[in-house]
Order: sequence, then structure tokens, then C-alpha cells
Amino acid sequence: MKKLYFVMLLMLALILAACGGGGQSDSSEGATSAESKPAESSSGSSGKATIMKIGSTDKKDVAMGKAMYKFKEVVEAETNGSITVEVFPDSQLGGERDIIEGIQLGSIQGGPIGAAVMSNFSPRFNLWSLPFIFPTREKSHEILDGPLGQEVLADLEDIGMIGFNFWESGVRNLTNNDSDIKTPEDLNGLKIRTLENQIQLDLWTELGAVPTPMAFPELFTSLQQGVVAGQENPFSVIAEANFYEVQKYLTETEHLIGVNPFLVNKKFYEGLTKEEQSAIEKAADEAQKFQREEKAKEDARYKELLIEKGMQITSLSPEERQVWADKAKPVYEKHKKEIGEDLVDRLLEESSK
Repeated sequence: MKKLYFVMLLMLALILAACGGGGQSDSSEGATSAESKPAESSSGSSGKATIMKIGSTDKKDVAMGKAMYKFKEVVEAETNGSITVEVFPDSQLGGERDIIEGIQLGSIQGGPIGAAVMSNFSPRFNLWSLPFIFPTREKSHEILDGPLGQEVLADLEDIGMIGFNFWESGVRNLTNNDSDIKTPEDLNGLKIRTLENQIQLDLWTELGAVPTPMAFPELFTSLQQGVVAGQENPFSVIAEANFYEVQKYLTETEHLIGVNPFLVNKKFYEGLTKEEQSAIEKAADEAQKFQREEKAKEDARYKELLIEKGMQITSLSPEERQVWADKAKPVYEKHKKEIGEDLVDRLLEESSK
């Protein structure tokens, strides 16, 4: 009896072991299938989103910075996450030259870069550094978005980049701590800090000032100590740098409207699907519109702030501003050849319409 009971227990153990082994086999096969199957993603068989890094020297809470996040929002929505845009404002990726070189190399995929710096890589971008070329902000948008602007952007393909459109970095105005300035004659001998750009140096020389190139971090102290008496920048920079503490007068010369082409690495763009390329284009357009609107609002806010802080602001009528523009005309002739005579002539013709 005991022997029979032992045999029955042994048979039952064998049956249970067989059943357990079959279950383990099914489970292992299922696990192998799951591991070999890629995660579902609209970005393709790799299952990983494409990373697009964009950078700027601007702070995240100003118009340029906000527009980069707008670009991110639209791209990620339009591609259902197949592209993830990583935004690096406030010089996190270096200065503008560093960012341009990164875009060329492909370690950075895009960003809005100042035309003055861009001209070191593509000379015809110096066209936008010529003074008094845009009579109004609206006219600048019309020209930059038209055939002339698109022609200059097309130059970038030769150096490994695609330029989608132009964003705006601000309208530059003159400040000083000596006196109210209304005409170029009032500038006579005034020492002002300018951009380290030959066109700008030539401009202020023609206007009768003494231009002094200087690194921006040194500027506040130099104004405070009287090393220079004035400087020129957009309202936002003047306010954020607290220049109202050392500058009493501001003249709305509007001598330069800064423009920033939005660039993308050409190889990166061409490696995207047609749908993803369309998303990039749409995002660039929407970000440009958003940025320009924000910049205009931003300038109005900062102008009011400067008035509140005690700055005396002098506006110029179109006729008064034209006196300044006429005085600057020799600058066009001096730089025509290096930029392209036909290009400069066409710009001046478009601006006068």
C-alpha cells in the first residue's frame, strides 16, 4: 500500500513538472517577441525621437527666447513627437560665432543668429548692417520676407545651412549723458561706444561722433566713468543693462533694425521626412510671426520703463530722420563693392518705394 502511494506521488510530480516547463517555454517565447519589437513611435523603426538642439545668446524670457519655445511647441505638435526640440537660450551653447560653427558641424541643429555675425561666414549678410536702410519696421518685414531677403538667405546653402526667415533683434537708438541730440551736428566730437563692425564705425564717423568699439560687459562702467559719453542699442538692452542710471538722453535715431536669420543645419533638414520638413517650415513661420509681435510689444514696454526711470526721449520726424540718413550715404558707397553693388542698389530702391 505504501509502495502504491509512493508511485502515485512520483507520477503526480512528473506531470506537474511537465506542465510547469511548458508554461515557462511559452513565457520565454513571449518575452523574446516583446524585446525584438521596437517601441511604437512616429519617428520610424528606431523608436527614438529625433533630437533637434537650437540655441541663442538671448535670454529665455525675451522675444527671441520666447519664440524659440514657440518653435519647439509647433514642431513637436506637428510631428506628434517624432522630433524633440531642445532649447538652449542665454548663451548656453556659447556666443553667436560658436553657435554658427556648431550648426555648420551639425552638433547644433539650428537657431536665430545676428546678421552682423553671420556676415563673417556669408558676406552678403552685411547688407542688413547698412544704416537707415529701413524707413519703418513694417518696411523691413516686407523687404526681408520678399525676393531680396530670400536671395540672401539662399547663400547659406553653400556653407551647409538653410535660412528659413528673418527674426528681429530690435531697433537701435542712441543714448548719451551730455545733451539732447536732435541733428547730426549735435553729435560733433561725442565719444560713443559702437559695435565692433566696420560699417558701424564708418557710420558714426560720418555722423561726426568718435566711435569707440568696446566689449559689452565693459560698457556700463565706461559710461559711469566717462570713458565714453554715449552708446547705441535697442530699448530692451538699454533697460535690462540699467543704462538709464548713467545715461540721461535717448534719441530715437532708429539707425539700424537688427535682423536674425533663423538657421538649420542643411544635412539635418534633408535627413528628415517630408512631413517633418513641413513641420519645421511651419514652425519657423509661426515663430517668426510670434517673435516680431512680441518684440514690438517688448519695445513699447521698455520705452515706457525708460521714461519712468527719468530718461528724456527725443523722437525724430521722418524729415528729421532723413537728414541723418543723407549724412550716412557715403557709407553705402564705401561698402557697396564688398556686399554687391547690385544688391545694395536694389535694397535702396525697395526701401524708397
